[in-house]
Amino acid sequence: MLYAEVAINTVVEQTYHYHIPEKLEHRLLKGHLVRVSFGTAMQPGIVVDIHDALPPDIADIQTKPILALLDPDPVMTVMHIELGFWLAKRYLAPVGQCLWLMLPPGITGSSSVEITLLDHEADPGGSVQAQIVSLLREHGDMSRKQLEKLMKRKRISSALSALEESGVIEQDAVLAPPTARPKTVRTARLLIMPDQIAAGQRVSSGQWRIINLLARFPYPLDASLIYEVTGASSSTLKALEDRGFVARGERIAYRDSLADRDFIPTERLELTQEQVRVWDVVRDALNEARKPILTRHQIKSAISPGTAKAVRQKGTAFLLHGVTGSGKTEIYLHAIEHVLAQARQAIFLVPEIALTPQTIQRVAARFPDQVAVVHGSLSTGERYDTWRRARNGEINVVVGTRSALFTPLPDIGLIILDEEHDPSYKHAPPFNPPYYDARAVAERIVQLNDATLILGSATPAMETFYRAQHNEIGYLHLPSRIMGHRNRVQLQAERIGQVTRYKAAEGSAMTIDLPPVQVVDMREELKGGNRGMFSRALQEGLQTVVENGQQAILLLNRRGTASYVFCRDCGYTVECSRCDAPMTYHQADELLHCHRCGYQTMPPTRCPNCGSDRIRYFGAGTQQVEAELSRTFPDIRVIRWDADTAMQPDMHEEILARFVQQEADVMVGTQMIAKGLDLPLVTLVGVVSADPGLALPDFRADERAFQLLTQVAGRAGRGILGGKVIIQTYQPQHPSIAYAAQHDYTGFYAHELLNRRELGYPPFRRMARILVQSTHPVNVQREAERIADELNHRIAKLDLSDTTIIGPAPCFYTRIDKHYRWHILIRSQDPTVLLRGLRLREGIYVDMDVQDVL
Repeated sequence: MLYAEVAINTVVEQTYHYHIPEKLEHRLLKGHLVRVSFGTAMQPGIVVDIHDALPPDIADIQTKPILALLDPDPVMTVMHIELGFWLAKRYLAPVGQCLWLMLPPGITGSSSVEITLLDHEADPGGSVQAQIVSLLREHGDMSRKQLEKLMKRKRISSALSALEESGVIEQDAVLAPPTARPKTVRTARLLIMPDQIAAGQRVSSGQWRIINLLARFPYPLDASLIYEVTGASSSTLKALEDRGFVARGERIAYRDSLADRDFIPTERLELTQEQVRVWDVVRDALNEARKPILTRHQIKSAISPGTAKAVRQKGTAFLLHGVTGSGKTEIYLHAIEHVLAQARQAIFLVPEIALTPQTIQRVAARFPDQVAVVHGSLSTGERYDTWRRARNGEINVVVGTRSALFTPLPDIGLIILDEEHDPSYKHAPPFNPPYYDARAVAERIVQLNDATLILGSATPAMETFYRAQHNEIGYLHLPSRIMGHRNRVQLQAERIGQVTRYKAAEGSAMTIDLPPVQVVDMREELKGGNRGMFSRALQEGLQTVVENGQQAILLLNRRGTASYVFCRDCGYTVECSRCDAPMTYHQADELLHCHRCGYQTMPPTRCPNCGSDRIRYFGAGTQQVEAELSRTFPDIRVIRWDADTAMQPDMHEEILARFVQQEADVMVGTQMIAKGLDLPLVTLVGVVSADPGLALPDFRADERAFQLLTQVAGRAGRGILGGKVIIQTYQPQHPSIAYAAQHDYTGFYAHELLNRRELGYPPFRRMARILVQSTHPVNVQREAERIADELNHRIAKLDLSDTTIIGPAPCFYTRIDKHYRWHILIRSQDPTVLLRGLRLREGIYVDMDVQDVL
């Protein structure tokens, strides 16, 4: 007898063994999705291995059978199964939850209980039992969730048990159908040619239009297209079917978010000598990693029961460290092209949905009809169909955010993480585990699949640069800013009547220096009598932009209109009732918003504390900057880009397109405008305030500030007119600001590394965080202290001399959405040694390689 080892999508960490029925013995493979009985419920499971005998420690148990095969093809590859177990080990998460990362939402139905009324004449005692029987008589069989809803959430467990024991009802564990299903489209094809229709047969004008259209095509047409072209209705098409002139049918259609978009193909650009030196190294790595192409039969044979795992080479990882505008994207595109020529596939990750439109445009224009997009804001149907296309080998390039990393491409040859330093690549609590870092996962995938990883950034994460400096990964450097090819640049300069600031470089390319950065001390502005939002230098810069028909970007690290609302008499600050965080006033809807939990309320007209009417708004948000710009420059056209103006993914693309098409002179935005955008007409970047975030109690605060300032500075001067950057601050000597003003990454890295070494922070030790949340402040503190005591006991017992803990202590954001928060930080070479097997209760999260400790 054969046995299947199955992972269930639950908080249980182990896998379970089921025997394989004879009818499935020669069909079941690793990676298959199956239905099993788990406890008293039906659950979907993934076959992670197949054995000819049970392990010795459970050899005497009586196994349950695999009940059904839910998909005829495996839903994941052996590589993804291995990746799931690695994720579980590294991030201390249940293996089932790790494997389910690789499945699209809605592919498996939820476990449920179906209730059937057996005795329609029953008259049970007890009001709850009587109500249940009455509802079952009225509505027929139903799920327990449906019954609970009709019973208005009454406790019905004991009543159901009593009814079942007396034979009145029957409860069956079932697995609900999946919510993600293939989309079907109605079609029609012609059965008789127009000249075969007898003269005496009356055919309406609408029917003739359909017949003539279908006669032009030898294959079925979609009914929606027929209606659109002919103006006919479904009843007209039905009438033709009834007369035997037309046959209607169905076809399976993919939902593709790029299906209605046209991309003008572009050709590869000639590389500069710097790019050539980088590309030669990348190309050699891609050639070294090339694997033989396997047929579908060979792949199935390779994962059959009893087959030994193939020996794989270790993949190759590179840090591509290039200043903004250095041509990293062209290296990415060359690498994708090379991988596709090897009949392998590529994944291109960006940190934010806001960046996907521009990235998709570049990639899809180079590789038409080969690109798909994956991110969390797609519909369930779109994600399901993209997953199916990838599994079937119909997609060659995937562009998306971190979840795109788990797309089931048959043979991944290349993974690119652009802006690799971005914290968005880390999945963090309180969402479902595992709390993985996409950089580490991508590196593991290339190791398992003998592929190549490129981590690109102008401001690499400290840990990534440290690894590159210590030869743990390859280091590739692009120090020059490449702005275009000589002929194109000169033609553009002549067209607008300007003298180019480009300098000739090697080959046909031209380069330009990084933009000069002016740091304005706002303390001096105050001394000079300027109490406005914009320094004199920034006002002059904006005036020049307006007069010359150029564009500018203003960065503000806040949304809304005011950072907080307070009483000038007693100092009372309006805080969120669920988070204890200051509320932000939004002029658009005249409400106070909490940017942590989303709570909204009306602003007070009088102080709730002292009754004063001297309520004031302090601080600047994007809305206030927009309003101040309009007051200072009445003719200026302003566009705002933040989380409030771009609530849907298509809004990001719309805002960016309007700015690129010069429908606005100034873009005001938050952090998203600093990331990877190529805006050649922007000649001025202004940072309204560089100070927010510098004093946060997070060991990465200085690094984050430096990266943000350097990245947003890189948006200036990417066109033939050059550009400049103005940073406004009350702390001009702060290292993050001083090094950013010099575009000096290595200087900042050396400075920050000394602090990290002294304190034992990454990259010298790994950092983990235990986050405890509860709606009861006493409970959360007590639980955090219990965990800290247990950790200290473990450190002493295991003699973990390199491991230290900080805390327990309240989080910086002490309460979010009515939940009080405490945390414990662990510094260790390997925190899993200390944390494995830790007793976790509801509201406790273990975040390995934590990126945010606030």
